[in-house]
Amino acid sequence: MEEVFTRLQNDKKVQIQGTHWAAMIHAYGCVKKDLDRALEIFDSISSHPSTLHSHSTLPDALTYESVINVLVTHRRTDLIPEYIARSKASGVHMTAYIANFMIKGHAAVGDIEQARSVFESLSDPAEGVAAPNNHVAHEGAKPYQVPPAAPVYREV
Repeated sequence: MEEVFTRLQNDKKVQIQGTHWAAMIHAYGCVKKDLDRALEIFDSISSHPSTLHSHSTLPDALTYESVINVLVTHRRTDLIPEYIARSKASGVHMTAYIANFMIKGHAAVGDIEQARSVFESLSDPAEGVAAPNNHVAHEGAKPYQVPPAAPVYREV
């Protein structure tokens, strides 16, 4: 995994994106169960040379989804508010995926009140609209910025 990531970094035709970082965070945090390394990787994103030379705003929603999933995997819901505050401060909109991880994590540690609170904070999407604002634009698509205060819609 490290070798592949290094090859990607060295390939001038590849721009390191949130999906790459999210995969590394997930692999260390959820698969290898190394919380410290996963958080170290997440914290390195903003100052990493590939980020500094890119036109992307990182960390993005995908990397936040990944780090929240890691925190839930390790039952460290006590750390979730810090990362949610960081995402808001950096202008990253919370997605339903992040909210779902939060609900799962709070429920897993027995904090049903907090899980319910997160669920109740979500909005229902308009009929016929599936999960608006929950996905990052794909490569080649026109990027769009969802304001952090925009509603978070439940997945149908």
